[in-house]
Amino acid sequence: MGFWSFLKRSPGDPAKQRASEDSASTGGSVPTTRDLALKKEEGSAASALHKLARVGASGGPTDEEALALFAHVRTTPDEAQAIADWMCAADQARLPEALLVALGTALVDRGELEEAARALARATSPAARMILCDLAARRGDLPAAISFVERVLVRDLDHPGARERHRSWRSALGYEAPTKTVSAGATAVCREADAPFDLLHEVGRGGAAVVYEAVDRELGRHVALKVYHHPDRAQNQLAHEARVAVALEGTGVVRVFDLDPDHGWIALEWAMFGTLRDALRNREFGRLLPIARWAHPLAVALARVHALGWVHHDVKPANVLLSRTFQSILTDFGIAQRAGEPSPPGSLGYLSKERLAGRRSDPRDDVYGFGRVLEDVLDAVPVDGTSARLRLLATACLGADSERPANGRALLSELEKLDAK
Repeated sequence: MGFWSFLKRSPGDPAKQRASEDSASTGGSVPTTRDLALKKEEGSAASALHKLARVGASGGPTDEEALALFAHVRTTPDEAQAIADWMCAADQARLPEALLVALGTALVDRGELEEAARALARATSPAARMILCDLAARRGDLPAAISFVERVLVRDLDHPGARERHRSWRSALGYEAPTKTVSAGATAVCREADAPFDLLHEVGRGGAAVVYEAVDRELGRHVALKVYHHPDRAQNQLAHEARVAVALEGTGVVRVFDLDPDHGWIALEWAMFGTLRDALRNREFGRLLPIARWAHPLAVALARVHALGWVHHDVKPANVLLSRTFQSILTDFGIAQRAGEPSPPGSLGYLSKERLAGRRSDPRDDVYGFGRVLEDVLDAVPVDGTSARLRLLATACLGADSERPANGRALLSELEKLDAK
């Protein structure tokens, strides 16, 4: 320090002297309280990014911690980096459902709609599918929007906004109002003197018919007796259902034992363990696992259906029976059509967007139904080593036509590849 500088220095101010000396030695200005706060905030953001990048990894944050960190980082310039990290995790199937929804919401808020749809491609929750249905509607793809919202309604009929969207979009596509549900007492069955069956109890009821467990009095054989609500109007459909099932008879296809078109009933093979829908509702995982035990015969059945030129058109858990060995049996061919014929109406939640858009009967619509059945089971059962691979197959079955197996034979091939891994 020079002599004149020494004289100009304020006496009794050692703090300023030390600051000046520190500044001179570092070649910069003295850090202020604001500078220190910014450095602390930068360190905090870096720490948050590091933790967010470890989502799904061993020792990573819990879902609750990750959501809180993500909400914080979204208020900082590091939002884009956090989203990029989570997109990577989503692509690797490491992002839990709640975080996928948060990621999708963030991308929608940023206007990155295609990225939001990609992020949520593997999501299964109603919240995620509501985002997907709105994204489809925004791009003008109402059939896809309806397909997504129907998958929400199957799981939660009262999900906020779902029924309103479904009604509005169906109206926009010119669909008629859904048929009213038949009341519980709509079908009365009185055994005629020469009827061959004794009824035991009702096992299922739908818009067209009711199904009873019954016993053949002559053979003592249990059968599923399907009785149409309006026999006078259902003769053609009943005969059609029986003839198609007989023509397709083989592994995985329900057997027909008898029918009476005049009285509106058909006797079918009895499945002692009910349907996949029953097992799902009762959370009877022993009947659902391993998945290959029922998925493989179902694919075999669809391969036969498609090879012979038919489309089932109603592949859903209620139409997949479980035999005494827990293998699947495809039933209810009442609305089956030849490939290329007009597609009939179908069941809520199990219609592909292409079918909703009016495409003629195509095997890929049954493959879509298979994917939905597989998805229903995967959403319900405990995760195991095969779940991730099966989830990829379900996603492919539910995806675009270019990604979806073309028919039952191709679907069976994909399943066999998974079995070989």
